[in-house]
Amino acid sequence: MPTVTVEPIRRVGILGYGYVGRGTAHALGAVVDVGWHDPSVPGSRPLAELARWADALVICVPTPMSNSGAADSSIVREVAEQLAGLGFARPVIVKSTVPPGTTDDLARRWPLLALVFSPEFLRERHYLEDAVAPARVVLGWSPTIDGPRRAQVRDLFRRRFTDAPLVELTTVEAELLKYSANALFGVKVALANELAELAARLGASWDAVRAALVLDPRVGDGHLAVPGPDGKRGFGGSCLPKDMAALLSVATDQHVDLEVVAAAVHANRRRRPPGG
Repeated sequence: MPTVTVEPIRRVGILGYGYVGRGTAHALGAVVDVGWHDPSVPGSRPLAELARWADALVICVPTPMSNSGAADSSIVREVAEQLAGLGFARPVIVKSTVPPGTTDDLARRWPLLALVFSPEFLRERHYLEDAVAPARVVLGWSPTIDGPRRAQVRDLFRRRFTDAPLVELTTVEAELLKYSANALFGVKVALANELAELAARLGASWDAVRAALVLDPRVGDGHLAVPGPDGKRGFGGSCLPKDMAALLSVATDQHVDLEVVAAAVHANRRRRPPGG
């Protein structure tokens, strides 16, 4: 069977220039020209101009936690609607964290958009170094991105991340993977904090116990330090609380009781109130 040659992606537009957008631009800038659009940041290029210029666009806009705990994906939807209105038919890579089913819903609403969900796994304090050295690259394909455009996206990430495993999933699987990773980290932090408290009551050093614990190859050292890298107990920041709340909201909608995740969130609130 003859090999199909596709035109490589040479110009990438980043939509949203927070730490995810900046990290993505920093990483992909090694192999492509990068431009960006974010009205809240000085120097932003107009969206229509960027869409005309780019061979692919990457959506990195915020999905904040709503009052109910569910993820607010309205900005992602607004951007998708704008791109559909511009007639943008080249690959659109969604990196914003969204609930499972969101990307497929966008594809149903705007079938012109060639959508792929590619979650980021960045630590906010180390987003630049994490962006250039991912543990894996995940591509969740929507029904609206065809073979040639999938090949373009694969080529882009293989050119940049030559040593990282490339994992191809459905959009729902890739979206759930993002939430699953953060839920696992949150549960791990909550457990470490409980064990550290028990160690203190027993007159033992949690750091000494942890150093021996992580010698087991089944246990990773990340998220087990008490206090954490910010000098506080429990988990905070912009990702774990938001994404665990969103996952619990999705589970409630599906009539699934995530007891372990809910317990970790409850335990964390005792050590670090919301916003702490």
